[in-house]
Amino acid sequence: IASCLVGSEMCIRDRRNMEVRSSVNAYLQIVKTPTVQVVLLGGGFLLLMLFATMEVLAPFDNAVIEMLVWDDMPGVIQRFFENFTALGSNEVLIFFSLAVAGFLKLTGHPKKALTLLMAVAAGLVITFVLKAGIDRPRPPLSGHQVTVLTQSFPSAHAMMSTLVYFCIARLFCFSITKVKLKIWVYSLTTLLVFVIGLSRVQLGVHWPTDVIAGWLGGGAIAAFSFYVIKWQRNLRIRSDHSK
Repeated sequence: IASCLVGSEMCIRDRRNMEVRSSVNAYLQIVKTPTVQVVLLGGGFLLLMLFATMEVLAPFDNAVIEMLVWDDMPGVIQRFFENFTALGSNEVLIFFSLAVAGFLKLTGHPKKALTLLMAVAAGLVITFVLKAGIDRPRPPLSGHQVTVLTQSFPSAHAMMSTLVYFCIARLFCFSITKVKLKIWVYSLTTLLVFVIGLSRVQLGVHWPTDVIAGWLGGGAIAAFSFYVIKWQRNLRIRSDHSK
């Protein structure tokens, strides 16, 4: 009798674990949908933009700036962040975008190449229109470790690096079947984008909320471009079936 009770308890526990895993997988599938990503990331961006204009998060910004920005930053650390911040510059990102778009065009994927270039162009326009419209001042000049020419919100480095590098990662993962390799690609991309954003705060040229908003905005545009690519693929599949 005791062994039967133990066995039934184990069966109940296993069934509950399976139900939890299936529920988690269902939620992950929903979150992985490009439409949901656009809504979540875009909504977060708009909410943060509202908070930034109302200066609701000013205490948070000031606290993080005081913690991360050093007046006597060691040269090695400054060069480290300067090198990473260069990877988020418009010149580097446009070069990578054109290079990847050219590769896609030459390998028979002109629609993906066009979608990438249109997403990057839209990202640049949206970023600098928002900068001019919101006109948020940057942190005090005494903390700047690099030259800046535009307004603060949102961080163009954070927004455009998120857009470009995640678009490239997604395009690269289309040809990958192994889940572990996809996780590796996305993990490296996330780390790269995070350090680029962190470098903007560390070098004293952006408030933390500028960077967080850039991550959210760039992610929303990238997710929308994924939606367009998925839509194009579904159209092609339907066209092939109709033939």
